[in-house]
Amino acid sequence: MPDVLTFYLNKIERLRIDRSHGKPAPHKPILLLAVIDLFEEGAMIKNQIEPSPQIVESFLKYWHLVSLEKPRIFLPFFHLKSDKFWHLHAKAGNEKLLAMTKQMNSMTHLASIVEFASLDEDLFLLLHRADAREALRQKIIEVYFPEQTEMFRAVVADNREINNIEHLLLESAEKENPEIAKTVADTPKRNIAFRRAIIRLYNYTCAACRLRIITLDGETAVEAAHIFPFAQSYDDSIGNGLSLCPLHHWSFDKGLFSIDDNYKIIVSDNFEESGNEAFLIRSLQTKEIYLPKEKPFRPSLTMIRWHRENAFA
Repeated sequence: MPDVLTFYLNKIERLRIDRSHGKPAPHKPILLLAVIDLFEEGAMIKNQIEPSPQIVESFLKYWHLVSLEKPRIFLPFFHLKSDKFWHLHAKAGNEKLLAMTKQMNSMTHLASIVEFASLDEDLFLLLHRADAREALRQKIIEVYFPEQTEMFRAVVADNREINNIEHLLLESAEKENPEIAKTVADTPKRNIAFRRAIIRLYNYTCAACRLRIITLDGETAVEAAHIFPFAQSYDDSIGNGLSLCPLHHWSFDKGLFSIDDNYKIIVSDNFEESGNEAFLIRSLQTKEIYLPKEKPFRPSLTMIRWHRENAFA
């Protein structure tokens, strides 16, 4: 009888996918690569794969290597159940609806019915092993993307480096040791790691207005803003970051509002505005910003005080 790894390598090689267009449809293999990335990032503590921005982000990295079509992650997320190692779990009260559903037409449709997917317990445990992840990943690339092998491997290598940098930035914040973050060279990968860490810590939500928009393509309305501008501070530490929508990122950089030591918004008197009251910057006065749940990842009061003293108008 084959061992567990061999069993799932054989499963991967024989995915039930559409081959009517000459080449295997890439949806299922790419979703599995994205799931492997989540394990590598340390994001899979529980055997629960949610239809979330994080899985869409990982999916899109690979999708754009092989297709110009609109990415439709809801298709493989739903149809992987036919391969028997991927199991869908309905939201409470939707069990019969899920059992009757034959097709999904959007990520919204999927998320309204499905709470999460789980893997066979043996596969879940297997994917916590680095050697098994690598073997499964290479099998997917060799079988389904032989012509793009080098491109896929380059993306995997870049993502691994970004993961390492992100973990260093988070470790630096957690241990309150800024020297750890300073060991990371200033590169485009560090910028990506900083952005990814910040918007995930804030759950893709604007700290100022609490706007949270995520498109079906996995794009988000928020940006990772530096409290003390990077051009002056060269500081990508977590405590120097805020998740802000474009309007409030611009307004914060211009000093139209700042934050007090209790994480409440203070708005400048030195500008004019008009329009729908719900969108006015002055409507934010005294409101507490949206914060990461864990204190080590919240904005540094040192950085906030710098902003009040040097940028606030």
